Amino acid sequence: MTVQSAAPLRVALTVLGCKVNFAEMADLAGRLAAGGCDVVPEHEPADVRVLNSCTVTAQADATTRQRIRRLRRLDPGAHLVLTGCSVDANPGAYTTVDSVFANKDKDSIAEHILAMSRPDAIAQDAPLLRSRAFVKVQDGCAHRCTYCIVWQARGASSSIAPRAVHERVRAAVDGGHAEIVLCGVDLGSYGRDIGTDLPTLVASLLDSCGDTARIRLSSINANDVTDSLVALNAHPRLCSHWHMPLQSGSDRVLRAMHRGYRRAQYLRVSRALRAANPATEFTTDIMVGFPGESEDDHNDTLSLVDEVGFLQGHVFRWSPRPGTPATAIDDRVDDASARRRSAEVRRATKRSGARSLAAACGRVHEVAWDSVDAEVAHGLTGGYHEVVVAGAPEIRQGSLSLVHASAVEGDRLRCTLLRS
Repeated sequence: MTVQSAAPLRVALTVLGCKVNFAEMADLAGRLAAGGCDVVPEHEPADVRVLNSCTVTAQADATTRQRIRRLRRLDPGAHLVLTGCSVDANPGAYTTVDSVFANKDKDSIAEHILAMSRPDAIAQDAPLLRSRAFVKVQDGCAHRCTYCIVWQARGASSSIAPRAVHERVRAAVDGGHAEIVLCGVDLGSYGRDIGTDLPTLVASLLDSCGDTARIRLSSINANDVTDSLVALNAHPRLCSHWHMPLQSGSDRVLRAMHRGYRRAQYLRVSRALRAANPATEFTTDIMVGFPGESEDDHNDTLSLVDEVGFLQGHVFRWSPRPGTPATAIDDRVDDASARRRSAEVRRATKRSGARSLAAACGRVHEVAWDSVDAEVAHGLTGGYHEVVVAGAPEIRQGSLSLVHASAVEGDRLRCTLLRS
């Protein structure tokens, strides 16, 4: 398809799934803008639409199909490009889109789209898709969790060279981002294929950013949190927030899932990180109803949630995923039990989150501002608490400020601005 007019080519990007997908689309947005395209919000009319899909569950594939239909209704004449993990997990399944790119071919999407644009198009400013910059440093996964198909869709673990990471981070800081989120499908494996490691990368980025920006890790498994990473948790420019997927608090279930850690290691790591920085907060993912999960296993999860004290937990029920070993396990948890367990774990994470918010009240926090208007500003603390401040027109989206938390309002902190 050729789409050429006097006006810049309008391209809308839609992201489903993980922060890696978002980082990839942020990179694509910059390349398209540099090539003269006008990258517009999803709700606006567009000449070209790109959907980056997810396949982590069967529901994620269903969401991809639903979003394709929605984008077609929204803009029937647009050239629709589909990419992402759902493409790799379901080869040949998507026949109603105009172009399909597997994960390994994502770098070709920009060239594909720019070929539709005017050859004399003038470079545009890269859009600020979010106030925090998501920088992809790693792709693929070397693990073989029995419930997961992402490692098949993404392929083997591969790392982006440190020099390229530094260039992307510097560009993000120069573009007005004061928080950089390092993303990877299996972030903890960064560097193993190129002779380095994640702590070395993070330490060098903290040195180069100085006081101008802070660094956050998107997600990391407990067995990848080394002593060197624990030591870095004391650094004032590394966000004291660790998203460590748990999945289960039972060693028996973790073993069946082929997770690389056990309950004792998870607890040991969380304690070590808090010892390095007492302000450390944890968020997590928890799967309930995995085949063979007993009431004792479920209770192990509940007790671990209470012991760690998570700020937030993404709780979901296991569902059969074609192509994964767990689907072949016969000992299924009945639906009523799985729903009850899910509700109980959600309540447990809600209780621990409320305790975390209460403890954060009365303290001073550094906040990165996600959205700002004339009446209110919303942001995130280094520990991942949501913050709201009223009537502070001097706040700039993407910047950092110090605030004092004065009250808890639902699941966020009401704060007073101290300094921008």
